[in-house]
Amino acid sequence: MTMRATRREQAAALIARSRKKVSEEERVEVLDQLIDVYGTLGPDDTDQARSVRRSFLLTLEDTPQIIQQERFSRFLAERIEPEDFAEFRWQSADAVIEYCDLLYSFRFQSDAMAEHVQSLERNLLRYALQQYEQQQAYEKMFQLLKLAPTLPALTDVELQRLRNRAYLYEMRRVRRWRRTLIAYLLLQVILIVVVFPLLFVWAESGVIQQQIESAASATLPDEAQRSFSYWDGLYWALITAASIGYGDVTPLTTLGRVLASALGVMGVVTIGVIAGLILNWLSPRRID
Repeated sequence: MTMRATRREQAAALIARSRKKVSEEERVEVLDQLIDVYGTLGPDDTDQARSVRRSFLLTLEDTPQIIQQERFSRFLAERIEPEDFAEFRWQSADAVIEYCDLLYSFRFQSDAMAEHVQSLERNLLRYALQQYEQQQAYEKMFQLLKLAPTLPALTDVELQRLRNRAYLYEMRRVRRWRRTLIAYLLLQVILIVVVFPLLFVWAESGVIQQQIESAASATLPDEAQRSFSYWDGLYWALITAASIGYGDVTPLTTLGRVLASALGVMGVVTIGVIAGLILNWLSPRRID
């Protein structure tokens, strides 16, 4: 067996070991061995070298405090290539940000090292955003750009494109929710002005109870019945929805009380929505 084949087998064994769940001490040992093996690889071992670097990054992700050791931080700054992040599979924006924090968790020994680490972070963000874009996980794209610590430094053309893509997603999301909100408010108006007043009048006058008894061929317990006009029902609905509750018009039947409870909850939600809209209209707008 040739020396080159032996080095490749050793590297493959270390890569397999680095993907297992082991203790921190064992991970330190694996990182040391990965660095040693990487130093023995020749120019023709490109694929093997890339696998070693990627295994180094994956192992480092589980034990970020190890980066404080000079040997590991130097290998990260001098040997890791931006493309090594291309195959990472990020489950959440927080995971990407944690790794970005990892890249800045040690002191830079030179401006060149600082620039290289910044390049690593920029490419890490780019690959993560491109991955989310392919998955159509636009919410993750937006959250990542919102949390990314290097957002002011996004001068890369591709990152700007991805940022604009996430911004357009957010605009579409806002428009979609605004349409939903308008539809909800219109429905609330119809319920308060038409539906609930009529239901209240019918419930208190016994009309609904009679219909239920006729449909079910059963007899329900007698409840107090009163005669209200539509305007009495409208007054009751407005007062109940506004959570004022003067108490001069109150339901006595079980169904009427159920209607009052439902309308009261809906009214609280509606008032909160309207208050938020008014605050948005009165607040000064900003152009980023």
